[in-house]
Amino acid sequence: MPDAAIPAPDRARPLLIRGATLLPGGEDWTPRPGQDLLVAGGRIAAIGPGLAAPDGAEVLGAARLLVLPAFANAHTHSPEALARGRAPMARLDEWLAAEYAGGQDTLPDAAIAHAIRLAAAECIRGGAVRVTDHFRQVPPSGRAVAAAAAAWGGTGMKARLAVLLRDLASPTAPGLPPPTEEVLAVARAVLRDKPAGAEIGLGPSAPQRCSDALLEAVARLVAEHGGFIHLHVCETAQDAARCRARFGRPAVPALEALGVAGPQVEYAHCVHLEDAELDRMAAAGTLMVHNPLANMRLGSGIAPVARARARGVRLAIGSDGAGSADTHDMLEAAKCALMLPRIGRPDAEWPTPEQVLAMATQGATLSPGAPADLIAFDLGAPAFANARAEELAARLLFAARPRDLVHVLCDGGFLLRERELVSAELRGVSP
Repeated sequence: MPDAAIPAPDRARPLLIRGATLLPGGEDWTPRPGQDLLVAGGRIAAIGPGLAAPDGAEVLGAARLLVLPAFANAHTHSPEALARGRAPMARLDEWLAAEYAGGQDTLPDAAIAHAIRLAAAECIRGGAVRVTDHFRQVPPSGRAVAAAAAAWGGTGMKARLAVLLRDLASPTAPGLPPPTEEVLAVARAVLRDKPAGAEIGLGPSAPQRCSDALLEAVARLVAEHGGFIHLHVCETAQDAARCRARFGRPAVPALEALGVAGPQVEYAHCVHLEDAELDRMAAAGTLMVHNPLANMRLGSGIAPVARARARGVRLAIGSDGAGSADTHDMLEAAKCALMLPRIGRPDAEWPTPEQVLAMATQGATLSPGAPADLIAFDLGAPAFANARAEELAARLLFAARPRDLVHVLCDGGFLLRERELVSAELRGVSP
């Protein structure tokens, strides 16, 4: 479709999606064929067969579309969009040294914006409308955070920016880290005067790379000013050993003692956690973000997702940065989350397609009153050829590809329409 033919997002005009097959989401992935879905004011207004179109509404024929809640990319690092494929045979420590050796920690504003546009274009093409960017620039600066927030704000996505912080030496980083007070000064400033364009949180790098003083202060700042906390936890066996050596106990109880736990806190990776740590996460309401692509790429291991789920841990999926995952495609990340346990876990720990979809969408549902964050796949694509209704969730994850994604809507506005990115800026970096 030529650029001039792609309508701009219009969240004010009602939209009636007519005759789609719906996957409701949450705990219910039973297909509902022949359903109409009315979007108004950025939310789902009604669902059912034969809905009347309000005056002025656009009607979108959807008899060949499979509609479900949009994905959420729960962990990535946008600067890595400019540095893919580095250190292809390395594990985490060696890879980090190579990934950030070329100036990725000190990007100018224009490069930050370019990286974010690349990341956003890939996220949207892979079905995500929400993203958490664990935004790394060392030392952190308010200028870089503002540039990143503004860039995400221009993508049309619902972006969350977790400002990466650390004050302890790292074996992968040359020189001394920034002093604690210097790091905290930036954290205070961005929380007190949050830049526009993204939800702002704090992102301690990892417990072994942050002092107790920094972690405790981060917890206090978020309690005082709002926001969220997002950090890597026990990505590798070496990380877990370093945490135990530093704290004298496993990472999760140590973080809890410092105030870094609870519904506002998100632990990325969690590959090497003990069952007792998962129990603590469940009791506290802390989110676990699974990143299967990076865990495979860096040989970090298979996260205990099934054991976490059985204990009631909140779960999400991230692509991780495009340096360690080499993509921001959530459809690929979700497929890998479905398949990775099959090569190293007992059969009882294999997740179902429905469980993985619930993780990838973070429990979102197609229901009246819910945000109109939707994705629509082409049921005429080869992935769905001769599919029975009960196969659609599995076909979606095992066989569908980004080329099969027809529409992506965020709060009722199109980010992808008829397989084309709506934003001219995003089309400019990802035609």
